[in-house]
Amino acid sequence: MDERDLLIYRLLRKNGRMKVSEIARELGISHPSARERLEKLERRGDLRVQALLNIRKRNFVSAVVNLKVRSMDEAEKLADVFARCPRTVFVATTTGKYNLNLALIAESYSALEATIENTIRPMESVKEMDVSLGSSPAYPEFVDFKLEPTRKVAPCGKVCTECYIYGKKCMGCPATVYFMGLVGGGGIRLPLSSPSVSPLPPPLLALEL
Repeated sequence: MDERDLLIYRLLRKNGRMKVSEIARELGISHPSARERLEKLERRGDLRVQALLNIRKRNFVSAVVNLKVRSMDEAEKLADVFARCPRTVFVATTTGKYNLNLALIAESYSALEATIENTIRPMESVKEMDVSLGSSPAYPEFVDFKLEPTRKVAPCGKVCTECYIYGKKCMGCPATVYFMGLVGGGGIRLPLSSPSVSPLPPPLLALEL
């Protein structure tokens, strides 16, 4: 990335809806040149413009989970699994007593409990676990909450309807058709899909982005 590429990043970081014509004007280059630069950055995977969910406004809660996994190879495999989990906002292999670190978010502590106790703790390769529960994160305020209710089996291999707290304490996995929706700051549930109905993308305004 050169100086102009970094300027494109800075501009879009402030305003992800900035038009290519405005970017071109800020860079002092032609519209086609600005578009070509932007498309090249996206193709290379250097930059991505997307909508993020305000988790503080929705009163999400958080947890930091340190795992001692049997081997580093297994820790790396689990990192790939957790990277697909909608509730994961950070995952990395580490050195020291614990070799895998996770940061999780959820709509409620009971949903975090379901993820930790029903999904993570039973994993055979996980030998030890340390959990710290937190409030709504001070930072980041906006995150990529992977809301894609399109499957019946969660990325971790679990099926929501087989969980004893589904529909009681947990609204289900956001990546499945069983997800019942978000509970907003005002306590209003936003239904997103039904197992018997083909899920449709939720309106962006309904998520208060």
